[in-house]
Amino acid sequence: MSALQGRRVLLVEDESLVAMLAEDMLLDLGCEVTVAMRLDQALAQARAQAFDLAVLDVNLGDARSYPVADLLRARGVPFLFATGYGRQGVDPAYHAAPVMQKPYQAAQLETLLTHLLLCGAPGRDEGDRGRPACRCLEPGDGPRFRAEPAP
Repeated sequence: MSALQGRRVLLVEDESLVAMLAEDMLLDLGCEVTVAMRLDQALAQARAQAFDLAVLDVNLGDARSYPVADLLRARGVPFLFATGYGRQGVDPAYHAAPVMQKPYQAAQLETLLTHLLLCGAPGRDEGDRGRPACRCLEPGDGPRFRAEPAP
């Protein structure tokens, strides 16, 4: 059973075909998915519901998903950004957040979300000195997840 089984995920994606693909991937991982395709919808969902994780497309037409990221961060909900531009497509103020390069790939999505679930997300300042460094991603044959912190 996946660590993501039963987890509530907010998926913010403005392209309907891409949203359906990502939603299917999340459902296959056992997640309960709420899709928002516009910034106002995403903000309303993030305010009204409790989520375990979120996947945020950076560019939502003329808008950006940063207000959703701010709201989720304030509520302690780990999130990642998804963009076709990689890390360069994310405002420097949000570089502490994981970034998934589009197009969505199921294995990468699972790896990043599991990492977020086990380790949480960095705080506003990347130092987040109140929490030890996470070592859930270990080199080797593939990603291995460890719950214990780094020494």
